[in-house]
Amino acid sequence: MKRLFLLIPFLILDCGFKPVPPPAGKFCEPMLKETQCITLDFRKGKAYLEDKEYPMKSTSILNYSYTVEGVTYELEVLNENRVKIVGTNGFNKTLLKLKDKDERKKEWAKLWEKVKEMF
Repeated sequence: MKRLFLLIPFLILDCGFKPVPPPAGKFCEPMLKETQCITLDFRKGKAYLEDKEYPMKSTSILNYSYTVEGVTYELEVLNENRVKIVGTNGFNKTLLKLKDKDERKKEWAKLWEKVKEMF
């Protein structure tokens, strides 16, 4: 039994599991009614602000940076629904992801399709 517990971590590491960046989303300040939002696509490495596209540089799957008009912003993914952005100009905000009303339905539909494929 003890050998099985020692073998499990090696099996998990050997299966090819790779860290995956979080899904894309629109992030805004939660307390402001008239707020400026930013759309982040971590998998494509792009940030969209005011209809302009900015490339993001990834230092890890949870840390990114991008530059807007000479100001560099460091972005840290706190979890799937929160990001912290710190700029060289003193900008320091934690933004929350806006929920897509149909996102949960889409996820369940994908899961259901996978289940149907199995049988």
